[in-house]
Amino acid sequence: MQNIYSKESYVEQKLADTLIELLKNKELQDISVRELCDKAGVGRASFYRHFQNKEDILDRHARSLIKEWTKEFESNPNTKPWEVFQSLFCHIKKYQTFYEVLHKTGRDTILRTSLREKIGWTKTLSNADAYQKIFFADGISGWIEEWIERGMKESPDKLDQMLQHYFTDILSHLDALYIQ
Repeated sequence: MQNIYSKESYVEQKLADTLIELLKNKELQDISVRELCDKAGVGRASFYRHFQNKEDILDRHARSLIKEWTKEFESNPNTKPWEVFQSLFCHIKKYQTFYEVLHKTGRDTILRTSLREKIGWTKTLSNADAYQKIFFADGISGWIEEWIERGMKESPDKLDQMLQHYFTDILSHLDALYIQ
């Protein structure tokens, strides 16, 4: 059983790595499944055994990375709750190439959806709970999307400091944000 799992993981990872590499220079719609499989050294039958389409590769890889980050963050007994954003920014930076590709292909919603799931947003929440959770999940995913769009020039530490400043200083003076 272990060999089958390892082979399946290998095929999925190889296809993801190859697609990410191809997307550095080409648009998603300009990459054929045949080209992807040839460059990855994977048969088309293996591709279709694992994925429905190229977008499925990106979606699954993104979900896998978010799960990896969650597991790392939650398994560390020394982690403090307020370190969650810095941890997430470090994760995004570590996999910068992938998240840039995700953004370039317009699939940022995967991150947003994953963050919503992680904080427990559901349609059955009370309005007050739902609004609060959406504010944080969508706000952070928007923050990350803008960071990616602007070339990720700030370090994860600097980005975390900026976010803390926003929460402590700017939100306490909301009225100053509006043009009178």
